[in-house]
Amino acid sequence: MTGKIHYEVFFKKNRKAGWALQEAFTDRDSAIKLASGLVAKNKDGSVRVTKEKYDEATRSFRAVPVYEAGAEKYGAIDEKSSEARLPCLTPDDLSKPHARDTIRRVLTSWLERVQAVPMELLHRADLVENLEASGTELQHAVQKVAVASARENDANVQSFVKQLNELVQKALGRVYKDARDKRLPSYPKKTPFKEIASDIFSKDKRPYSLRAAMADRLSHERKFADKLEVLLDMSDALPEDAEARAFALAEVDAYIAEVISFDAGREAMMGPCKDLGETLERLACLFDGDHSADALSLAPSAAKRLAKKIKTREFEACRSVIASQLLKELERPGRLRPTSVRDEVRLARDLAARLVIVADSLLPADALIKAFTARSARLLQTDTIDEYLRHARDPNEEIERLLALEENLVGETNKGKLASYVRGVIGNARAESHYVRGEGQPLERLAVLTAHQARVMRGTYPKKDKLELAASFDTLGMKIIDESKILNMVEAGDRPALDKAMGLLRLATAGALPMGHCCGDAQARAIRHLKAAVAHSETLSDEGRAKLKGIQMLMKQLDAAKQQAA
Repeated sequence: MTGKIHYEVFFKKNRKAGWALQEAFTDRDSAIKLASGLVAKNKDGSVRVTKEKYDEATRSFRAVPVYEAGAEKYGAIDEKSSEARLPCLTPDDLSKPHARDTIRRVLTSWLERVQAVPMELLHRADLVENLEASGTELQHAVQKVAVASARENDANVQSFVKQLNELVQKALGRVYKDARDKRLPSYPKKTPFKEIASDIFSKDKRPYSLRAAMADRLSHERKFADKLEVLLDMSDALPEDAEARAFALAEVDAYIAEVISFDAGREAMMGPCKDLGETLERLACLFDGDHSADALSLAPSAAKRLAKKIKTREFEACRSVIASQLLKELERPGRLRPTSVRDEVRLARDLAARLVIVADSLLPADALIKAFTARSARLLQTDTIDEYLRHARDPNEEIERLLALEENLVGETNKGKLASYVRGVIGNARAESHYVRGEGQPLERLAVLTAHQARVMRGTYPKKDKLELAASFDTLGMKIIDESKILNMVEAGDRPALDKAMGLLRLATAGALPMGHCCGDAQARAIRHLKAAVAHSETLSDEGRAKLKGIQMLMKQLDAAKQQAA
């Protein structure tokens, strides 16, 4: 994008949004084409294209509107007063981590195509020549950075383009000059890395020199996989001197981190994965340095070797890249196990447990919680739940599966949504028929409902949902009691009133009856029998006093259980 005239495209998503610079072009037609496309895709949006012309007299750009569309007008065009200033001022600045990351992002396609990393590009004349001969790759990269910088700083795109071009030419010129004048150290291919690093450290201690020597060695390899093996070999052959070792280690770590920051480089290191779940398992093992884990058993040797290195906690640049990739993959919308929801739930639980333990500043716990909360929400989509409940034998198994899911979800909102699915199953006619008139003895069915209710009360559902679920199980239990007359059977016969009272209370305290109306009904019946026993002087005998003491203990247990459930 050279010359003193260019066209800038501004876009406003809706009335509440602000105007934002989208792109800059050297020709008018391309700018208007993009603007038209933006409005066509966003019916509430508005666009404006301005012609930016440099005024030599005022040494500033003048903006003239050439195209507008959409509901809102851009308003008066203000001259951009902010000065365009790049954070990188010298070729050396391009070797800093942030600058190299920018180079990776804007040149990803080209770098993956030639299987090289930014550090190599900054030190190899053959790569520079290849890039310049590639056509518009370099021009587009400069334009991307210029547009982003102008948007951030409210400055003119063309000013950033000019500065970037000057900086890039200086950097490329230095690479050519270093190669032409043979200013960098050169070593035979079979020279041990230990000797190379020690020699450079003893002579000038410049990371630039060591990076160049490493780039020269990597130039013999054409694939990321081969480069990883060479770099890992270098990590096995570090100088013995502590300072020289630290000097070399930092550069090896940085080089490997750059390789695995590319999708192609990561696949070369980890190998192809059958699904997203396997990808996350291998990344988790790498971050934790678990080189002997089953998840890495089928991975290339580079993955196991790198995991061993990471275990020493010396490869922090690599750990940082892996942590970023872990979070990125966790946030992807894809399923962990596309063929089985149950396997996916199990894997999500195992991953969460593992990653929370190893969380640190590179992989913050709050970021993990956010990622797993989003993933939990995807598990609760209707089609996923339908698949999860498919082939369940009966409503009871559906409820069991849903309640089991609660332990594997993160986020109060997600647990509230799960509660709504459980209520849906409990409240349908199939569930009522199964529990009230289904197979098995009434007490067995009541015990199942009691166990479900207790599990809900132990869970971490929102309080309102927890109480509603507990009440739903209690209501269903009362229907069983009313239908089967099971408590009437306990009361029937000629047994002493104290025995009947104790029998009712034992049902309520032994997990046979849901808390709420069911236990309340049993307790009320027991109290009536207790009063009858007093009236008939059953409590006056030694046996009667012993039974009364047992009844009092059961009443205390029941009251304590009620308070705990409240």
